[in-house]
Parts: sequence; structure tokens; C-alpha cells
Amino acid sequence: MKKILILMTGAVIFFAACGKSDSDPGIPKDPAIKNLPGTIYYQWADEGVYQYNFTSLHRSSLLADDIARNSWDISADQKLILECTDVPGDYEASLFTVINSADGHTVKQFKYYATEGDIATGTLSPDGKLIAINPTFNDGIVVTDLNGQMIQKIQTVNDEKITEPPVWAADNTLLFPFKNLLLKTNKTFTDVSVVKQFEFASWGKPAISKDGKKISLVAGNHIWQMQADGSNLKQITTSSGAETNLAFSPDGRYLLIGTDYHTSGPFGKIFYLKVIPADGRQYAVDDGAESNGVIPVTAPGKEQIEAADSKAVWR
Repeated sequence: MKKILILMTGAVIFFAACGKSDSDPGIPKDPAIKNLPGTIYYQWADEGVYQYNFTSLHRSSLLADDIARNSWDISADQKLILECTDVPGDYEASLFTVINSADGHTVKQFKYYATEGDIATGTLSPDGKLIAINPTFNDGIVVTDLNGQMIQKIQTVNDEKITEPPVWAADNTLLFPFKNLLLKTNKTFTDVSVVKQFEFASWGKPAISKDGKKISLVAGNHIWQMQADGSNLKQITTSSGAETNLAFSPDGRYLLIGTDYHTSGPFGKIFYLKVIPADGRQYAVDDGAESNGVIPVTAPGKEQIEAADSKAVWR
């Protein structure tokens, strides 16, 4: 097993490597959407964050647009919403607010001060008890409880700073890219091991299925999938453009992806939501030339494919 040098907090340790709804009920352009499980959440432009339940074919606004919001997340059980926002008058702080999705009441809230006032964002753990704060310009991965108390900080790997955001696995461990390695922590975030070493020139944005058996990622503009142990790596999308990797369905049978992923404006990105089977086969995802099994995500009564510009999750 590979040895990885991790800089934790203060020490160097060697470790083994609810709102507006659609006015036109209608039906989606592709009725296969109704057979998909769960709810997707996605952000679009100045319209805020939408929630779209496939079973009921109901799309509505979850969070109104807020210029102060830097990021958001939904807990695995959909009971909690995490908002990461600026703090008016306190430009060194980021505000982390955990909200009850049923009634909108604040469950927990804390200010977080990243080094030199960098903007901090994060995601909720599968059990809803922890937050993984993404690396900033100065800091690595920081894990806190819902009160903002730091549990662990993973600053560097082999004396090089961690820069890529982590993703939660269902067992409350973290996966994160580091150079050409995909690394996985233990449950106390004191140990990391190598899941896979890649030969790609560029890659990233891993996602892991809820059952912990499949991992997907982006490499060479397309989506790849492998087993959780790094075996059986296969390219599973093809197109004339680029795709971005988003999330597995709750049952692990499907993968939500962003197609025609491209830059919009000086900083923004835009992509269009489609679902493909997570069966290891390769699917063409260009508009109008999709392979059988590819499901464009359209809202009820709408023709156009739903667009997003930052993140999307599937719960």
C-alpha cells in the first residue's frame, strides 16, 4: 500500500496510502423521467436553486437567488439545507447556515474564518452531522461539526497543498483528487489511502454511488466510471463537446451529468442536464443524437433541456 505524507493540524503524520412551482403541469418531453428515483436540485442563473421530483413530476423553487450565497447543499435525507454566504459588514467571515427544509427554520449557524478571509464553502456529510469545508487559497480540507467546531484539517499531501474539493462517501469518509491520485480518508480523517493513480493529463470531479460500489469522474472532457477499488475504468460518455460529472441516483443505477459544458461570461459555466444509466456502457449524449437510454431532463410541459450553471445534486 502506498505511503502518503499528510499534514494535519499542527503535525506531520505518515499514513497508508419552498416556493414557486411550474404553472404548466404537462408531462416531460421524455416520459422515462417519471421512472427515475428521487429528487434533483440544481442552480440556474438568477432563478436560484430548483428542486425537481421525478416521481411526482413536480419542479419548484427551493432557494431564491441570493447574491450573497456562495454555495449550498442538501443532506442525504433531504431534511437539511446548507447555505454558505457572505457576512454583511464582516468581510473576513463566511456564514454557514443549516436550515430545516420542512419549515425553513435555522437549525445551526456559525461564522467561519478562513485564512486571510478567503471565501469558504462546504458540503454536508451523509449522516448530516459534519461539514467538509472545501480548500481555499490558503487552507486545505477542514472538517467541522454543525457548530463550526473543527474536527480535523488535512492541509497537505507530501508537503504539497490540497486544492481540489472533496466529496462525501456514504460511510462518512471523504474522496478527493490530488495531482494524479484519487485519495480516500478513513472515518476520523486521520488516514488516507490511494484509490487510483491516473494517467490522464487532466481529470477531476469524482462522485461515488450511495452504495459505495461505483465512482465516476471527468477526464478528457468526458465521463468515466470505475469500481470503488479503482478497477474496470471505462469511458461512459462521448460527444462533440464536453461533459461534467454531477451525481449518482439514490439507487446507484443512473448518473446525472451536465452536457455541452462550456464557459459563459468571464467566470461562469453552463451545462444541460441529462441522465444516463450507470451500467458501464458508453453513451452518446449530443443533443438529437443520444444513445438509447439517455434521458434529457426537461421540466413538465417544457421543451428545452434544463440548464444549470454551478452544481447539481441527486437525493
